[in-house]
Amino acid sequence: MQARVRFLLGLAGALAVFFALPASGHVRPPVSLLPDGDTPPEIHSAELQDPQRHNQLLEADLVIDATDNDAIARFEYRWNRATYGSVHAAVVEGPKVSYASIRPYTRYALELRAVDVHNNPSEWYRVWSGVTPGPPHVIVAGDSVASGYTKRWFLGDAVCRDPDRSYGRTVVSKLSATLPDQWAVRYTNIAWASASVDDMLSGGDDSCGATHSSQLDQIDALAVDDSWNIVVVTAGINSTNWADVMVELTRRTAFSLTENGDRRACDSALHATWNIEARRESIATGTAIITESLIANTNARVFWTGYYDFTDTELAPRWIPIGSECRAELDEAMLVLHNAIRAGFDDNITWVAIDRDIETQSWAGWPHPNAQGHDTIGGAIAEAIIDRRIAVP
Repeated sequence: MQARVRFLLGLAGALAVFFALPASGHVRPPVSLLPDGDTPPEIHSAELQDPQRHNQLLEADLVIDATDNDAIARFEYRWNRATYGSVHAAVVEGPKVSYASIRPYTRYALELRAVDVHNNPSEWYRVWSGVTPGPPHVIVAGDSVASGYTKRWFLGDAVCRDPDRSYGRTVVSKLSATLPDQWAVRYTNIAWASASVDDMLSGGDDSCGATHSSQLDQIDALAVDDSWNIVVVTAGINSTNWADVMVELTRRTAFSLTENGDRRACDSALHATWNIEARRESIATGTAIITESLIANTNARVFWTGYYDFTDTELAPRWIPIGSECRAELDEAMLVLHNAIRAGFDDNITWVAIDRDIETQSWAGWPHPNAQGHDTIGGAIAEAIIDRRIAVP
């Protein structure tokens, strides 16, 4: 009992001495002065953000609260795994990190320090630890131009989705060439032949008889927030009676023996038969719903392509059903369609005009792009994406 009392009295005395210490004993000690009287910078807090729409590929923002008695000249960061990683610089205004030097789907820690104008560094600050994001993701949506649709014979079967034939494959190849091998771009194609703007919203049946769910819902599920997402769309023409227009164009020009006859046939098909004027408001409303939802619910950058000029292309050897005499009428009609599609866009959407020669399939697949045509379209889209600030490590 006496030993227990002595222990309690000793503990009480120790606590009394502890609480009698001055308050400064409980606060962070003041920052020590450097030999020249300066003080090093301090980082009070820092956060690594998920990739955002404005970020370059493999880039993410840092939110930092740091101070220095003079000024901070730069930040430096390193990715640590089993050992300390190489040191990289980040600017003071809008600091960002690059994942280019590390690997996807891998556990790392990120440390940060501030360096002042006298080259004095702060202590390293642990910003984040966890598993790195997956590689960037290109999602191709829309209609048969986007899906890689192919058909050889009129009485044969078509392929309503061929991701490897679609222009999406070229887009992915060209973007991957700008990135380290370990960050090669992922690719998903959800487009299907005959899809209209409304079908993108609600789902429907393709021209091969398969049923598909809403492409918009699929994009929402695929475009995860912790990676870099690019959505490419070709859609709009199937929201009109374009199939009827094509039948009339080819039928009337096939039986016309003069350029003037072809021109009149084109004028009739594109101005009297095509219901684009009646469908303009509906198309604009649909594209607005799609793009507004993508901007609100995903971090994806969205690229929407126009359609191309297929005059002077061969349906069969030596048969050009729509010659250059129809170009003016077709250009005018396509401009109306393109304006209807773009009427639903805001500044976050990039329009890609396919204003170059596109090679087409022959026979039943005409006037869809052939392999070379898809490669040309994909090149135009990749150029537009790269122009919108793709990171080059």
